[in-house]
Amino acid sequence: MSLTPEGAFLFHTYLRTVAIWMDLMDHENTYQTHIPRYILTSPLLFHSVCAFAARYLSLCNSQQLHSTWESVASSHYGEALQLMIRALNSPSHDHIVTATILLSSYEIVSGIASERHRKHLLGQTMLIKYHKLSARSTGEDRANFWIHVRHEIGAALATERPVMLDPMEWGLTWHAEELREDVQGNHVLWILARVLNLIYGEEKQDEASNWEKREGFLQELEDWRKAQLHTFIGIPYGEEDDDGFRKVFFTVTAAAAGTFWYHVTHILLYAEPTLQNEAFVPFIQDQAKCIGDIAVSEFPDELRVFASHGLYYAAKHIEGLGRKARLWGIMNMVEEQLGYSTRPMVRRLQAGVEAGGK
Repeated sequence: MSLTPEGAFLFHTYLRTVAIWMDLMDHENTYQTHIPRYILTSPLLFHSVCAFAARYLSLCNSQQLHSTWESVASSHYGEALQLMIRALNSPSHDHIVTATILLSSYEIVSGIASERHRKHLLGQTMLIKYHKLSARSTGEDRANFWIHVRHEIGAALATERPVMLDPMEWGLTWHAEELREDVQGNHVLWILARVLNLIYGEEKQDEASNWEKREGFLQELEDWRKAQLHTFIGIPYGEEDDDGFRKVFFTVTAAAAGTFWYHVTHILLYAEPTLQNEAFVPFIQDQAKCIGDIAVSEFPDELRVFASHGLYYAAKHIEGLGRKARLWGIMNMVEEQLGYSTRPMVRRLQAGVEAGGK
């Protein structure tokens, strides 16, 4: 493919921004090192990458000509969709899942209506199943599988629904020798997905049976925690701020992500969709503070984006208007600085407080 100055700029933007987001839980850095090899030989990948990068530029606060990039993003997005439809109707499906993941990411950062995106996510799920992608996949397929999982988790948390791809069909196998932060971080996402299916599933359960299953997940989380590398332990530094938060340092971003979701999953088990027992309130506050400590720290962009839905639940349940407002502010900054849509979540939180929430 021929390359224009604009295309080269979008390519570089992709490599230094959203590609890093995609590789949050992938030590192989597939979207930074593997995918770029094919961008100039695959029109579908090229337009998908350009659409995503241009959409980022149209939303983040680092650019002045937002409207210009918005039209560029829409043009590449439309071209990529047409190419995808042709690819789906032809024998060749090279990089079709990767392009779908990229365009789905475009929709997520754009804040496209949840129901519309849910339909697209359902199509993405069917594509994942058709190509038999799983946790046992390798290379590009493995990267795409776990990004799809993160997409599903974000959608499930936003809509309070189960994930669509049954976690029991992910084909996971865990080995003690897999001492990598990305592998262990993805393990906690598997626990989280199963928790989401329990608390937001349609299956009716009696109270005793429901709590028994929740207790089982709490034990599973502790077993996960005990098996982790030292990199999953955040090192506090500095003094507590006026809201009682204290910054923590993680040497590996994937470990910070895994620890973050470990704490979020606890809150879900204790308090969603309703508080399970008043005796759990102190535990919920401990978990929410741990989440807040990570959030106020030097939060890498890729973690800030993926963590927004989890931060919502910390802000929802943490006590004290000042603390809530602090977490709201962090969520708002994610949208202002990175373009990732968070304001609808903040408005829901504020409405809850105005309606009489704590």
